[in-house]
Amino acid sequence: MRRVAWNRTALPALLAAALAAMVGCSSTGSGGNTAAAPKDAGPYKFKVMFDYNVDPKGMSLSDNEYIKFLKEKTGVEVVLDSPGTAGYVDKLNVLMASGSYPDAFAVGDRDLVMKYAKDDLLADLSPYINDTAKYPNLKKVMPPDAWLPVTEKGKVFAIPYSRPDGLSQVVYINKEWLDKLKLPIPKTIDDFYNVMKAFTTGDPDGNGKNDTFGLLTNNTVDNGARAFKAAFNAEAYSIRDGKVTPSEITPEYKEFLRFMNKLVNEKILDPEFPTITTPIFQQKFKTLKYGIISGFWHYPSGLEIPKEVMSKYIAVPAPMQLDGKASSFVYPSLNRHYVAIPKTTKNIDQLMKFMDWAVSPEGMKYSFIGVPDFNYKEAGGKIELTANQLAPIHWAFSLVRTGQLTEDVKKYIGVVYPKEAVDNLEMATKIGKADVLRAALPFYPELTGFNLAKISSEYTTKAILGNADVDKTWDDYVSRYKSAGGDKAIEFWTNWYNTEGKNVVKP
Repeated sequence: MRRVAWNRTALPALLAAALAAMVGCSSTGSGGNTAAAPKDAGPYKFKVMFDYNVDPKGMSLSDNEYIKFLKEKTGVEVVLDSPGTAGYVDKLNVLMASGSYPDAFAVGDRDLVMKYAKDDLLADLSPYINDTAKYPNLKKVMPPDAWLPVTEKGKVFAIPYSRPDGLSQVVYINKEWLDKLKLPIPKTIDDFYNVMKAFTTGDPDGNGKNDTFGLLTNNTVDNGARAFKAAFNAEAYSIRDGKVTPSEITPEYKEFLRFMNKLVNEKILDPEFPTITTPIFQQKFKTLKYGIISGFWHYPSGLEIPKEVMSKYIAVPAPMQLDGKASSFVYPSLNRHYVAIPKTTKNIDQLMKFMDWAVSPEGMKYSFIGVPDFNYKEAGGKIELTANQLAPIHWAFSLVRTGQLTEDVKKYIGVVYPKEAVDNLEMATKIGKADVLRAALPFYPELTGFNLAKISSEYTTKAILGNADVDKTWDDYVSRYKSAGGDKAIEFWTNWYNTEGKNVVKP
């Protein structure tokens, strides 16, 4: 097996090549104008479709302190058009098919971005990104791997909203239960198993009832069980026998399923997990009947989980791998969404200047703590929030972020979140990494029709519950996965890796 890492010299070279090919080719007509605007032009106004997925609590999307501040700073007014999360993609598809394009749009699915790019609907943004005289920040501060999902043959079709807290999970364990049962903090897979077993059978809450579980996970096994997916090294795509190989058909994934089934058989894992959505997960966790989960670094803030619950838990790394190495949570991408610009948009250069400012130090400060003298005051390097609480979607108006977790960013996060949460974020950053190979894989239009994720998800649930004996059904599952289109996807990705991908990712 070979692991892959980001080649930091490859993408700049690809972007530079794209720029060189387009020298002197400025657009005319209604879109793609990179020429400097007249000095008396503006303010520029852009209508941006945006699914912020947060309750704005009655705040106007067209007239507020954030829009005014950003317009004053950049000469650009961003008007968010949010038709709501329900049906958002359908509405965007209708607009793009009808030719009634928004000036820009945000979408979390990079495949949708690349589909529009394949249909020749989007502006190539690489000339702007490479023009560091006009746009000094984007190329400098955006993590190189953030561009990978929306880059093809040197062209970049969207600006990422890359999260500084994209490496987001830690393991939480009930410290009161550990102390009561006189157990040390677990480190290995066996340690964790023994602790979870004791949490299940040892009446750690002292109520005399058999009503506790060692582990809680959700229906996507992204919380709780994910700690063991990391421990068995069953999360990252890899090169195996010369082929790009998804993690869910590797021997390590099989071992992960075996282990999880053992936890169900011994009633260590709540068997209701297939029906546990995120809200149900949080409700169950609040009951204090579960010893271990994995979850977001900011849980100690009290925003999702009450502080009186979190006060009983401490954050720890995931279990070590079987070979004794530290394990890592692996993330397909650290990007929340992508902002793409249709080719027909006027004054693209001004919108790009706006987003370039958004990832500047000043822009990132706004993104985290809002408008100076309105949301916060600063004196002598000390920041204090005012009575004007940050609006739930203030960050949406600046559209993008850079994923760099700098000391300044940690300082801003510390203004809003308690120290325990910031400490957890630092731990999450140390024990997490991006799946660079997976992020770099090119858009494959036929992939959505293969339903590979559904095949894998259904088998995972059956195997963990014991409805499918892993030892007897694993080979059939892998064969089904491959025959349903997995082989075609692997062939497509491997051909790309052998011809282009080695220049972007390396063993």
